[in-house]
Amino acid sequence: MSSLIFHDVTLDAAGNIRSRRTHDSATLRPAAVEIFRYLIERHGEGFRVPLPVEGLEHIELALTRSGTTALATFWARGAPVTTSALLPGINPEDDREVLELLQDLVVRFFDDSPVEPGFVLSLSDRPLLVTVPLPLPIPPGLDMGRIADAETCLAVAFFLSVGWIGDESAD
Repeated sequence: MSSLIFHDVTLDAAGNIRSRRTHDSATLRPAAVEIFRYLIERHGEGFRVPLPVEGLEHIELALTRSGTTALATFWARGAPVTTSALLPGINPEDDREVLELLQDLVVRFFDDSPVEPGFVLSLSDRPLLVTVPLPLPIPPGLDMGRIADAETCLAVAFFLSVGWIGDESAD
């Protein structure tokens, strides 16, 4: 697998950027990315399945593809814990549609937030993984670091599935 560079933004409940990173797929374990490539290839456009990893069966991935983009939600013990938009930057219309869906979800979940509509749409970096931790109690014993790692591997697998081949930078 060639090196794929992409952006990763995590938002908080107020719509502020909690973290902004750049990832290089060369730093990820290929076997971890392959798990998500397998799920995407096997289940297609939309699915919700447990992660096929020993010890992580209590974590599920729900993915809904929309053109060249997707929304993904990780669930733990039946509760949603994060929702992410996967935006390779191939089709700006697809990117905007999924960002609007993510923004609507955030506004509904965080209805008392002072955030103005349009904040998610202002994220212009591509390719981009943008994640929103959901405002629900985290299930006991859940390691959110493992969810973040899974989101990163999912992003690479998804970007590869839509034909994004990367470029040596994520400018």
